[in-house]
Amino acid sequence: MSEKLKLKIDKPSAEALRTFAETMPAAVERIDASTERLVRVYNSVSDSLGVHTQKIGELVMLIKKAQEESAEAITILPKMLKSTANRMDEYIATHPEISTR
Repeated sequence: MSEKLKLKIDKPSAEALRTFAETMPAAVERIDASTERLVRVYNSVSDSLGVHTQKIGELVMLIKKAQEESAEAITILPKMLKSTANRMDEYIATHPEISTR
């Protein structure tokens, strides 16, 4: 999973950006579902956590807030990736020598 995506200004790279953009909403949904599950689990066991209840609750709420804030930012990313891919396509179309490199 630590494989780096190497992009060039070419059709395959533009398509790779579009493909990545299409995967982002599903990733956001999975993260959201996991965070909601964490909150539900915490709520179901919070009565049995004793002296740690408040501290763990604060951590769970911090995670939820971070997830919500990052989800907002990530929802913008697909549009930006697609726009970049479109610009790459436009550049390639006006610079045919690029596709021969």
